[in-house]
Amino acid sequence: MGNTMIGLLLVACSLAAHQLEVIIVRHYGKKQGKGGMFFNAIICLFAMLYFLVTDTGGLHFARGIWIYGIVNSLMYATGFYSAYVAFKIGSFGLTRLFTSFGIIISTFYGIIFLNEPTSALTYISLALILISLALMNYRKEDNDSQKISFKWVIYVLLIVLSNAAITIIGRMQYGIYGDTYKNEFLIISLAGAAISLFVLGAIFELDNLKVTIKHGFLYGALAGIFNGINNLLVLVTYNYLPISFTSPLKSGLGIVISFLLSALLYKEKFNRRQLASVFMGILAVVLMNIKM
Repeated sequence: MGNTMIGLLLVACSLAAHQLEVIIVRHYGKKQGKGGMFFNAIICLFAMLYFLVTDTGGLHFARGIWIYGIVNSLMYATGFYSAYVAFKIGSFGLTRLFTSFGIIISTFYGIIFLNEPTSALTYISLALILISLALMNYRKEDNDSQKISFKWVIYVLLIVLSNAAITIIGRMQYGIYGDTYKNEFLIISLAGAAISLFVLGAIFELDNLKVTIKHGFLYGALAGIFNGINNLLVLVTYNYLPISFTSPLKSGLGIVISFLLSALLYKEKFNRRQLASVFMGILAVVLMNIKM
C-alpha cells in the first residue's frame, strides 16, 4: 500500500474518531441534558491522556508556558461546554458548519499580526462565507427547514471565538517556545479546563453530580478517548500526506459527513437555501485551508 493510500486511510479513521466523539457528546446531551459541566470535565481529562501518553522526552513545565496554558484552558472550557449545548439544542449539521467558520478570525490574526501571506483564495473564501451566512437566513414560513434559535447562535459564537482564541494562543506560545513544550502546554490547557468545568459544575450543577458520574462517565471517557485518537491520527497522517492537502480534505469531508449524519441519523431537513449555504460553506472552508 502506497503512502497516499495509507494517508487517506488515516484521514478516514481520523474523521470517524471525530464524528464518534461529536455523536457521543450530542447523544448524552439529548438523553440526559443536565450536568454538562461535569460531563465535559470528564471529556477534558480523558482527552489529556493523549498528550501524556505521546510524550517521549519527559515533561518539563517552564514558568512561561503556565501563563499560556492557563489562559488556553479557559478557552477550552468555553469551547467544550458551548459545543455540548449547541449540539444539544441545535442542528447537528449546521453546528458543524458554522463552527468551522472560526478559521476567519485566526486567518485575520495571521494576516495582521504575523504578516502571513494572503492569496486570491483567502478573499474568495471570505466572500463565500458571507454568502453562506446570508443564505442561511431561513424563511420562517418554511416548516421543513432547520430553525435557528437565539440561544443556539450565542453558543455557536462562543465556540467560534474560543476555537479562534485557542489557535491564536497556540501560535503565540509556538512563536516563543516552538515544539519544546507542546505537550506540556496542552496538558495544562486540558487539565485546567477540566478543573474549571468541575468548579463551575460544583457551583451551578452540584445536584447533577451523582447523575452525571453514574450515566455520563462512560460517555465522557469515550468522547475524550476518541478526541485523543483523532489527535494522534492527525499527527501520523502528516508523515504520509502534506498538510496543504490533508487540511482542506479533512475540513470539507468533515462537514459533508456531518450533514449526511444529520439527514440519515437525526432526520434533519434543510430547505434549498440552507443546502446552497452548506455548499458555499464547505467550499469556503476548503479554500481557506489550502496552503498556497
